[in-house]
Amino acid sequence: MTKGQAESLQRQLKKAFGGKVQLELIDQKRGRYRFAVLSKRFNSIKPLARQDRAWKVVDKTLPREAALDVSLILTYAPAELELAAAK
Repeated sequence: MTKGQAESLQRQLKKAFGGKVQLELIDQKRGRYRFAVLSKRFNSIKPLARQDRAWKVVDKTLPREAALDVSLILTYAPAELELAAAK
């Protein structure tokens, strides 16, 4: 995946879920990225449903070959990070 494709996906995830979306290049040679999405919209959505929705955004945004270079999408509700930080 190109940097431009990764940034496009970042924008589309932000558009779909609001909140914050971070991307990280994890394999420069292959162009592999991972993403983290932090959104209040996830407060009432179960983790598996979040993943389904996030990957639908991937499928709409990237060609199949580029989508294979998304290694991971983390989806968090703000309260989940607050609980993790308190431990």
